[in-house]
Amino acid sequence: MDGDFFFVTGIVLVLAAVSLAYAGIRGSERFPPSRAILVGGTALFTAIVGVTVAFAIVKSEDEQEHREETAKEEAQPAAEAETGTQATETGTQAAAPAETLDVSSPADGALVFEPSGLEAKPGNLMIHYDNPSQVPHSIAVATANGNVLGETQPATGGTQTLEVPDLTPGKYIFYCTVPGHKEAGMEGDLTVTGGPTP
Repeated sequence: MDGDFFFVTGIVLVLAAVSLAYAGIRGSERFPPSRAILVGGTALFTAIVGVTVAFAIVKSEDEQEHREETAKEEAQPAAEAETGTQATETGTQAAAPAETLDVSSPADGALVFEPSGLEAKPGNLMIHYDNPSQVPHSIAVATANGNVLGETQPATGGTQTLEVPDLTPGKYIFYCTVPGHKEAGMEGDLTVTGGPTP
């Protein structure tokens, strides 16, 4: 069933109406000739109109479903493309692992770092600092002019991790933030050189 059904039904209704009007005008004084014909004709027109209305409702529902399906099909490639872009961006971020360096202090609590000089490539840096002594120590990284890029809190008898993101080539220092420790010599040099700059 398609839209032509409406045109056919409309033509049938118009022809029937014109025929009945002509018969009523040109016919006998009594039209229709019997009550049975009147009831039958009314029932026929009612059935035709009812079928037409039902078809119109079914056709409109089919059209609505078709439009919704088309909209979903058009939206799906865009959503998949966006998800793929997000996955690529996430993969790019995850593909830049941090370089890891180990630093420690003596178990006797001496105010020194071992080693006192570190070298890293540009990018993200992670420093594992081990302080086995009962003297509280911490570790911080700063630029040559004193801009602190990251630091840990003073602690005893354990390991701390310091993350420093996006280091660029240059000279840095690392030191203990406990008052007096840096001044007593608990500091070192961090040189970032070579490799790609983020």
